[in-house]
Formats: sequence, C-alpha cells, structure tokens
Amino acid sequence: MKQLAILALVMVAVASLASAQPISGGLARELAMGGTQAGTGLVLNPFIMEDPSLLLVNPAYQVMYKDYAWMNIAGGGLTGASVGADGYGNQNAGAAFSVCENMNLGVILSYDPSLANNLVSMFTNYVNDRRGFTGSYPPQQIQNVWEVVGSWHMATMDLGLGVSYGSSNNEYQFTSTTPASSGDLQSTASVWGFRAGALINLGGSNTLDASALLHLDKVANKATTTPIATNNYGDYSASGTEFQFNARAKFVVSPKFNFVPYGIIFTSSASPSENTVASGLTGKADNITWSATAYALGVGGEYRVNTFFLAGGLSFQSAQQKTEDTPDGGTQSTYTQTYTAIPVVNLGMEWTILDWLTGRAGYERMIGSIDQKSETTTTTEEESYSFPQSWTGLGWINPGSWDGVVTLGVGMKFGNFAVDATVSDEALRRGLGLIGNQDNLNTFGYMTASYHFGQ
Repeated sequence: MKQLAILALVMVAVASLASAQPISGGLARELAMGGTQAGTGLVLNPFIMEDPSLLLVNPAYQVMYKDYAWMNIAGGGLTGASVGADGYGNQNAGAAFSVCENMNLGVILSYDPSLANNLVSMFTNYVNDRRGFTGSYPPQQIQNVWEVVGSWHMATMDLGLGVSYGSSNNEYQFTSTTPASSGDLQSTASVWGFRAGALINLGGSNTLDASALLHLDKVANKATTTPIATNNYGDYSASGTEFQFNARAKFVVSPKFNFVPYGIIFTSSASPSENTVASGLTGKADNITWSATAYALGVGGEYRVNTFFLAGGLSFQSAQQKTEDTPDGGTQSTYTQTYTAIPVVNLGMEWTILDWLTGRAGYERMIGSIDQKSETTTTTEEESYSFPQSWTGLGWINPGSWDGVVTLGVGMKFGNFAVDATVSDEALRRGLGLIGNQDNLNTFGYMTASYHFGQ
C-alpha cells in the first residue's frame, strides 16, 4: 500500500510537470534584452510586443497572463538592508485570477509609477524653505500603493481597467498645562490612479496596443496651536495631475518578421496653495507651478526563427521639467530643463540553450543632450551639454544605478515556476573566483520570479 501511494505521488508529480506551462519574462527579461526607461518610467525594450511586464503599462495584458503570480526582486541595493532600504519602490508583486471564461481579476502590490512622492518633496521644501512655516510637520512618503486590475476578453478585443490608491499620514498633538498650550500638527499625502487599456485585433495577426493612465496626487499640511505662535499656524495644500498615453502596433511583414512602431506622451502639473496664512508671516505666498512633459517615438521590429528571437529598433525621446515662480512683490522667474535623446538604441536577443534554460543578451544606448535655461524679466541664462548615456536606475542593479551598455541574462523554468535574471557583469569579470568569496558580490542583478497555476 505504501509503495502504491508513493507511485501515485510520483505519477501526479510527473503529470504536473508534463502539463506545466511556465511563463518566462518580466522586468528582468526586459532589462537583459536592452531595455531602457523609454518614456514609461519602466525599463523596457519597447519593441518586444509580448511580455508579462507589460501588465504594468496596459492592464489588458492580464488576459494573456491570467492564473499567474509574479515578483520583481531588486538587485544589490538591498545587501545589508536597513530601515532606509526596505525594498519599496524597487520590489513589487502581483497576481491575476481567472474568474470565469472571459473575465479576470488581480492585484498589483507595491508598484507606484506616480510622481506623488516627488510632489511630497517639493511641497515640503515650499512650505519650510520658501514660506518659512516652522510649524510644518513634513508629510511622509507614500509607500503602500496597491492596485486592483480587471480584464475582459472579447471577440476581437481585450480590455483592461486598473484602480490604485496609496496614502500616508503624519500627525502630532500636544497639550501642556504649564504654560497652558496645545497644538495639532498634521499632514497627509495620497494618490489615486486609473488605468485603461485595450489589445485590438486588426486582422491577419496584426495588433494594436493602446492604454491611458491618470494619477491624481494630493498633499496637505495643517497646523494649529493655542495660543497662536509665530509661524506655527497655517494651512497649505497642493494637487497634481498626471496623464500618460501609450500606443504600439504589430504589423506582420513575414512569418519571421514583425514591424513595431510605438509612441508615448506624458504630461503632469502641480501647484501649492496657501489656504490660511501662518501667524507671523506677511504678504502672499509664492505662486509656483511645477510641470513636466515627455514623449517618445520609435520604429523597430521583432525577428523570430526556430529557437532564436531578436527585438530592437531606434527611438526619439524628450522630457522637459519646468518651474514657474512668481514671488509676492518679487521678480518672476522660470527654470526649464529639457532632455533630448536621439537615437535611443534598444536591441535584445534570446535563444534556447536547454528545454529549461534560455540565454539572453542586450545592447542599449542613448545619445542625449540636456538644455538648462533660467529666465527672469531682466536676464536669461542657458547651458547645454551632450553625453552618451546608459542609465537604467531599476532596483540599484549590480549594485549601482547603471548596468553598462551590454547586458546578459538567463531564464530558467522548473515545472510551472520560472526565474528570470540579469547576470551581474561583476560576476562575469570575477570568473571562477566567484566561488567561495565573501565580498557580497551578486551573481545576478535584477530578478523576476513567477508561477503559472493555470493551464
């Protein structure tokens, strides 16, 4: 009987492996295949049309990757992690479940593509440094953004919708009897996010991928004291709006080659307001507006033959940040910083080594220039410089914020489980000396782990 039970378990395990369909991919794959921060804030090779990482851009991809759980695991930045390096912003996870035949529901945890925390920092500087409000109790950074994602499969179209929310609160209250005084200092920050996307069948295996994103950011800081103390009473707030639209298409040219064009546009703006003037302050608060615009256009393609896959192309990218400052009774000034990159090169290849092992290599390069301009009603100063750049800034890889020009990676499959990773260039240079050394050298940089529990 015992032998039969063991045999049954073995047969179940073998059957599970035989029917397993692991889904390899994610941000680690994109990074290893020449990905850059191509206008989305993510490190992506924009010419790879199908990958689980695209769930973070277009929620309609959930239809492709249902009954699936994933985790993005940062690189060397978490070595000897302390309170100041808790992983948030570098690591995230998610899962999608098939609710019925054509409907899916899932979550994305600890992934925040918004500029809400940038608004928190700028708002704090405005209240403290620019307005001299000493009663400020600085808002905390938002570190708990979660998203619910739903998707629907239709005859010629897949649709997706995501709603996310995150907030932080910082409050301090005090009461004193000698001398009699009390106070309430509080600050809050929040972000609401809304995503919608579609994957449209254009016929003949041609497809269109389109998505839009809206973020509503909010920061507030209010302090009251009794008796009112100088600079210790005030009410400030700031609201920000972010919008992004993405579109890509795949046109089948031949059984081996797909032509892939893409475009992205992003805009954001925010401005603080003084709802109640702090005691002891005079005049009006500075009228400041922060704004940003970014866009990218590119053309490339995918080439696939047997067990070899190649994706790459050229892009034009530009991003601009502007601060417009009108002090009360002072001189109006505008500071503008513009980054332009042409060409941006993304090139990645992937090949099968063994049934369970895939090799990857990538190349990326941005030939960019920065223009900085400072203008007032009486003066204009401008500075420009150019440089080749290969900066990815994802999870503090290897362990810095760059990963060279050439990247390598591997994909491994075990049953329904898949692990994808970039190979640390430091480890490659170490060679055989990697074994047995005690210097915290990482074999892998960024990693994505996933489990496909569907068929």
